[in-house]
Amino acid sequence: MKNDTSKQVTIIFKQNKFLLSGELDFFNITFIYEKSLSELKQSFPLVVFDFSGVHANNSAGLALMVEWLKYAKKHKKNISFVNLPENLLTIAKASRISQIFNQAIS
Repeated sequence: MKNDTSKQVTIIFKQNKFLLSGELDFFNITFIYEKSLSELKQSFPLVVFDFSGVHANNSAGLALMVEWLKYAKKHKKNISFVNLPENLLTIAKASRISQIFNQAIS
């Protein structure tokens, strides 16, 4: 039986902001990224990703943020990450990639 882990995480686009909730992991980040693309293509030049509803994550969340940054650079959009879980920031620092997020983290 297939385990549908996409139900453990949601992403909603509202008022030019993506609201994430649930658990980000390696099983569902592709689902979240693909779901965000349709709105990213239509959205304003500044898009906010709000992680306040994320209750669990691992380095997969960091990989997702990197993909959004790459998309933003390619499509000349500005993005901002707000309410990031502390452990996600710790992973970024430990991976020595936190500097690529400096402008995007509010």
